[in-house]
Amino acid sequence: MHILLSNDDGFRAAGIQELATAMLSLGKVTIVAPDGPRSGFSGAITTTQPLRLKHRHSDGDLEIYSCEGTPVDCVKLALNTLFLEKRPDLIISGINHGSNEGICVSYSGTLGAAREGCIYGIPSLAVSLDDTAWKPDFTASIAYTLRVVELMQHTRLPWQTMLSLNVPKTEPLGLKVCPMTVGRFVEEFVHSEDGKGKKIHWLTGRQDPGQDPSTGDWHYLKEGWATLTPLQLDCTNHRWIEELTTLAQAQH
Repeated sequence: MHILLSNDDGFRAAGIQELATAMLSLGKVTIVAPDGPRSGFSGAITTTQPLRLKHRHSDGDLEIYSCEGTPVDCVKLALNTLFLEKRPDLIISGINHGSNEGICVSYSGTLGAAREGCIYGIPSLAVSLDDTAWKPDFTASIAYTLRVVELMQHTRLPWQTMLSLNVPKTEPLGLKVCPMTVGRFVEEFVHSEDGKGKKIHWLTGRQDPGQDPSTGDWHYLKEGWATLTPLQLDCTNHRWIEELTTLAQAQH
């Protein structure tokens, strides 16, 4: 296999470095990741300035590059330069320092990078650990990543579908396949003042499952399970298409 790794924590982050070492047991590994932290960049792309791809290190089957742009930029640029003639067999984004369950799917640069691979039709996986330390214990995360990668090797993912793996900080109870929890963030800002007395607002907050009646990744991760969620590119509410069509037609 030839595996492309990216993330939103930067190419120096312990998560992607330890993942790369583990993935070398499966074949060649190429890292193309931001030159610094890009958390929360979701699907952002750079359109107002050129991007530079910088070769950082080579060691046998491992190649490491950095990019000045966003996580999505990294995957786009890699697929249009390094992998222009032959696509990677697999794209993994992570291991992220911090979980990406629930509504975080909408904000996460980790998910954005994996989503870009999915857009290209390449099997793609996002991996996140519910621990924001700079050098947490990635042992369980790597073990579960290898488990999911083996699954992906023997299963063709449905069209427009990618996978998101979240691993708890503690030893997982096991792997739970589940939907994402559709909640929202609450208590989102801490309000303060700068040195000149002007108001400033620090983004913070916590995720709340809100009115989502289903038991999803947010709930299971809190209970100590590793969660595996199939996510799709199509955001259409297909169940409402017919009713919306009727409503639209009734206007004429």
